[in-house]
Amino acid sequence: MTEDRALAALYEERVRNWARRVRDDVRLVPADLSVTRTSPLCGSMLTLDVRSENGRVVALGHRARACTLGMASTAIVVAAAVGARFAEIVEVGEALAALLAGTDARFPPAWRELDIFVAARAFPSRRGSILLPFEALAEAAAQLTR
Repeated sequence: MTEDRALAALYEERVRNWARRVRDDVRLVPADLSVTRTSPLCGSMLTLDVRSENGRVVALGHRARACTLGMASTAIVVAAAVGARFAEIVEVGEALAALLAGTDARFPPAWRELDIFVAARAFPSRRGSILLPFEALAEAAAQLTR
């Protein structure tokens, strides 16, 4: 696959459509915790505001200053994480990291849209931005369950 075709696959329409969903900040006040993560490679930054109850995410807010891929990943997380247990979200994040590294992964129904990132395998520099919301929620889980 040529570089142009690989980039076109990476930024396909579904990715761009997901990214549009989080262009405007939706902060959560009050939040139990706000976590900010930055991808050291590309500088994408994400703040997630989390409200939780009994090990589940009950509400999320966001402020994303990321590339299209980071924004799309954030939008999928915002859509799928509410109601999910932190443990499930961490597992899904690990599956996504495996997918990006080249391993086939299957996602639970609520998370199937993550398959759009399979084209990112060819672009290791983009992986950090895609994983930002999962890293933020893993950190939130660790802090909230202490």
